[in-house]
Amino acid sequence: MIALFLTVMSVTVASKVDSVIVYPNQVLLVRTAWVNVSGPGELVFEGLAGALLDRTVRIRAAGLRLGEVQVKRGYLAEPTPEVKRLERKVHELEDSLKALDDEAAVLKAQEEFLGSVKLGAPEIIARELQQGKVAPESWRGALAFVAGELARVKARQLLLGRQRPELEKRLAAARQEYNDARAAIENRKQVKAGFEAEPGTYRVTLSYVIPNAADWQPYYELRARPDQEQVEVAYFAKLAQRTGEDWEDVKVLLSTARPLFDVTAPEPQPWELTLVEESARPRFLAAPGAVAESKEVAITGGFDEEYGEAVMPVETGISLQYVIPGRVSLKSGEPAKKLALKQTTMPAEFEYYTLPKAAAKAFLTGKLVNTSDFVFLAGSGNTYVAEEFTGTAYLPAVAPQESLELVFGVDDRVRVKRELVKSFKSKGGLLGRSERVQFVFQTTVENYHPRPIAIRIVEQVPVSRQKEIKVTVTRVEPKFLEQDEAQGTYTWKPELKTGAKFEINLEFTVEYPAGRRVNGLY
Repeated sequence: MIALFLTVMSVTVASKVDSVIVYPNQVLLVRTAWVNVSGPGELVFEGLAGALLDRTVRIRAAGLRLGEVQVKRGYLAEPTPEVKRLERKVHELEDSLKALDDEAAVLKAQEEFLGSVKLGAPEIIARELQQGKVAPESWRGALAFVAGELARVKARQLLLGRQRPELEKRLAAARQEYNDARAAIENRKQVKAGFEAEPGTYRVTLSYVIPNAADWQPYYELRARPDQEQVEVAYFAKLAQRTGEDWEDVKVLLSTARPLFDVTAPEPQPWELTLVEESARPRFLAAPGAVAESKEVAITGGFDEEYGEAVMPVETGISLQYVIPGRVSLKSGEPAKKLALKQTTMPAEFEYYTLPKAAAKAFLTGKLVNTSDFVFLAGSGNTYVAEEFTGTAYLPAVAPQESLELVFGVDDRVRVKRELVKSFKSKGGLLGRSERVQFVFQTTVENYHPRPIAIRIVEQVPVSRQKEIKVTVTRVEPKFLEQDEAQGTYTWKPELKTGAKFEINLEFTVEYPAGRRVNGLY
């Protein structure tokens, strides 16, 4: 037994992170290394992240017969660069606070000295004036100097008094950040595994999971080119990691199943009128594009366990995995890095859209078709028209051959104006038991583009949900293309030549019981 014990050797494995899979709530890290061994021994992996989950540790090595795996807690002897940076930040704030206190002490001494001069000055002045030793003008100058210095000292003390609590707050936050970083980064773990093998060189892989240590978000740059009837789509991932381990030249696979939605241009909602006194409770209408409840979707795919190579992305429903092209270097705690996933061009049909009642603006919209075999996940992005930045937008998830409509900003070269031309109130019904309000609106849309444009104009009248309120539309000109009675909307789709104007006249009356107020009328 003693002889056998003496032949067991301990091999410290110099491994590096070779690949990672980033899930919504955890990160799987795969480390690789080559070891030269002979006979029985023990593999030792030092300096691993302290937050790793012990039960997820797995070691593989073709040709090695592995025994029990042990995970032990330890600490780094040398602080990491991030911890050193936070420590310097704490020291700088401590120095600033000390300098503030030192200045406050000097000001206090100055205040006491100037106060003593002020108290003793009248007696000295009187004595020296009687003896003719000094001119009155000199004393006046001296007293003015003392008063000015006292005012300066008081003002500075007031400023320091305001600065100190803020500096103390910043120092407390920096100390907390420093302590948290030390606990998260310097706290390390060690993994040991016994083995038996014939003499030789073996490739070893170590994998483990760290929860909530990284995240990524889809990000887009959408460039509309109306003259070419297409949209250039650049798909990126913004990736950040806090594993406590720097990633140098690693393969990264991203996985997510979280859809995102966002409001873009306004959509018409029913313009409802109700009597104030009879409204039992307010009615809340869901805004178009409101964020839907997140869904958890199963995730499959990953890195090959034997060689750590990235498997091609696997689709299950809308759950996908994406392999970042090439290799990535990203330090723990570094700001999120933008990584390119895909660039493509989609055909698009462009038109303008306006809902003057909600906003007297013309929005450039594009209906896109995903002609690629790539699934674009829901995420935010910037929009451009040619090379001009126009705003931000959110994309829903878009599958191959699926279409979607995006807004590429407001175009000031299409002028929209909506005016209340007339509003007249009168009595109605038998014996004047009701009140009637007449509204006359005029909407104009003008094209100042050097080319013709297609535009969808949606106008709206109120909709009554109570029998006591009656809405009567008396005039809609010109003839509309579509009508939605439930929404109270009318739609036109004219094509406007350069300099052309399109005018809409809308008249309606609202009748309701006299002496009552109507929600939404004005």
